Amino acid sequence: MLSAEQTSNAIAPPESSSAQQITTPHPPPQLEVTQAFDHQDSKYKCCCGCMHAKTGAMIIAILSSISLFYLIYLSIGFINDDEKRWSDWATLINWILLMPVVICLFVGLFAKNQYLLLPYICHSIISAVLSVILASILIYTFSTAEHNDLKEPKKRMGLESYNVSNGIIIGVAILQIIWEIAFTAWFTWVIFLCYRYFRDLKNFPGQTFIGREP
Repeated sequence: MLSAEQTSNAIAPPESSSAQQITTPHPPPQLEVTQAFDHQDSKYKCCCGCMHAKTGAMIIAILSSISLFYLIYLSIGFINDDEKRWSDWATLINWILLMPVVICLFVGLFAKNQYLLLPYICHSIISAVLSVILASILIYTFSTAEHNDLKEPKKRMGLESYNVSNGIIIGVAILQIIWEIAFTAWFTWVIFLCYRYFRDLKNFPGQTFIGREP
């Protein structure tokens, strides 16, 4: 026979579902959304946002390659000149060094290699610094020396046969300084923006790209 306790357990009603602990499953973890890479981001634009830095760098490379034709003219004049001045040597060496720099710039633009853009930046900065130093020496020389003492400097510059006043020479030197600083800063900034674009594009971890690739 069943005991009283067993009988009461047998006839006791089951617990209601509301009394039972309800456990809800945790929602699945959301996937992290990777930020897309924008080819046309404003930080990769130059010329007041009108042009992509890669396009601007390509224009600079083309202009630099065209200017290399001046090296041919310079070399012919240098060879035919009997009296070679130190300024002629400096100019010739500077233009010769520009040739591999422009080649590296073209290869870097087509291969999207940011490191091949650095030689152009270094060459531009060094050339501008040297030009500013030479122009400053020229200004100091022609502003402090006596008229009779300027025959030799004018001869070295190839100006001995021209009736050029000291004021004109100083003015041209000042304009050269402004020209070198302005264009070097502009070209260097455009090449740097292209460098940053290639660097960010190479290091981008995602697979989502928006905007038209230049």
